[in-house]
Amino acid sequence: MIRSAFLLALMAEISGTALHAEPLQFVYKGNGCDGRGRIARYEGVIGRKLDGISDFFAKDSWKSMLSDADWALGCWQAMPRPMAIGVPLIVNGGSLRAAANGDYDDQFRKLGALLVAKGQASAILRLGWEFNGGWYPWKADRDPEAFGGAFRRVVGVLRSTPGQHFRIVWNPTANAGSVAPQDLWPGDDVVDLIGLDFYNQSWRRQDADPQVRWQNYLTGNYGLNWLARFAAAHRKPIAIPEWGTGTRPDKHGFGDDPLFIHNMAAWMRAHDVLFHSYWDYTAPDYDSTMSAGKFPQTLAAYKAEFGGGVRPPRRGEGRRHRSSDGPF
Repeated sequence: MIRSAFLLALMAEISGTALHAEPLQFVYKGNGCDGRGRIARYEGVIGRKLDGISDFFAKDSWKSMLSDADWALGCWQAMPRPMAIGVPLIVNGGSLRAAANGDYDDQFRKLGALLVAKGQASAILRLGWEFNGGWYPWKADRDPEAFGGAFRRVVGVLRSTPGQHFRIVWNPTANAGSVAPQDLWPGDDVVDLIGLDFYNQSWRRQDADPQVRWQNYLTGNYGLNWLARFAAAHRKPIAIPEWGTGTRPDKHGFGDDPLFIHNMAAWMRAHDVLFHSYWDYTAPDYDSTMSAGKFPQTLAAYKAEFGGGVRPPRRGEGRRHRSSDGPF
């Protein structure tokens, strides 16, 4: 089972009682047993034990979602850690209206029971992540009203699972979509954390300048300043469930960029981010695998900010320290 210290940390943040600790550090290294097999090396590279792991469940069909969940959760039982999990709101061929009407309730009852049985009763669930983008079956611009209804319905089903202590993340992606994320808010009662996925990429020519780029990341539509304001307005803690710097096949990623790492670290500490999860993985559309030596300046910056033996806080700067062994 997930250790009680992690749950207490979440409860304190969600209830508004700050524990004044470093943001919890997660990583994505791949699905299930593939990811598990890479964690020890990653921890050796960064010089500390992770606080948690990120993973996703399949979206191809309800059968594949449940079978993938069963397999992946079984893999992670051999390396018990807190988990942040991307959970499909619907699968390929599904309908947000049908989800809102309860047509898929049984699938989520099974998933909730599986999470509890496999030791993830306190999992952080990124339900319908990146819903404001156009690349997942649950993309909200198809039917914004149905998205909210589906989100509320599924959260209700998951929370009805005996023994659960799930934490639900409402998780748009930065600077994307034809519908403003705030117009897709499902309600304070069904959200525990507000997350934003944030990658070092841009299609603006002027963002070739890293200083200009960072200002755009702060002030752009649905960027970091928006996240801070929106989370404060709803009194919810912040998470950065995916982030990284790397390369894209279309050349719109900024590769080895230590300034991005330092800026993100400072921003996360200044805004009491509960957890962040680095995308140390080579995906078809984005490669930010810093631990393999592809981005040496990025890795050095990450280790300086988050690795073992990071410097203690200085008076007045707001940095808070958690031991290199994590919160457990």
